[in-house]
Amino acid sequence: MQHRLVRAVEEALGWDGPARLGREFARGSISDPEIVTRLLTPPQLLDMVMRRSLANPQFRFFKGGEELHPDAYVNRQVTPRGQAIPMADMRRVGSLLREGATLVLDQSNVFDPTMEVACRAMQWWSREHVQANVYLTTNDASGFDLHWDDHDGAS
Repeated sequence: MQHRLVRAVEEALGWDGPARLGREFARGSISDPEIVTRLLTPPQLLDMVMRRSLANPQFRFFKGGEELHPDAYVNRQVTPRGQAIPMADMRRVGSLLREGATLVLDQSNVFDPTMEVACRAMQWWSREHVQANVYLTTNDASGFDLHWDDHDGAS
């Protein structure tokens, strides 16, 4: 199987397959920006957030290095059957992004078919579990304070 993203990653890293994956530090740049914009753009991310039922911790916001309480960007919409469904409050989301904040959406591949295909291609190539966590930081927001993760950031 040849996938444009897999081929672009190999070219960016100067690799011929995944054999060096996890054995050494690697850094590169994808030369074709169309590949990246086909995967996900900020408007596509906001569309995903707007149309899905999302809840913390899968969907979260950080501002000034601190995680915000979900009430700052999520409200509960009640269905005709009385079920409360967490949905992004896009007015509040827009306000946070204009002010400068970091939006985090874990496992975006669950919500977007293009991201799902990209993750499946990378999974097939690497023979490892792959998921796409998306971070959007706006204005001069700092994102996160210095921290460590308890999982591989490449997953």
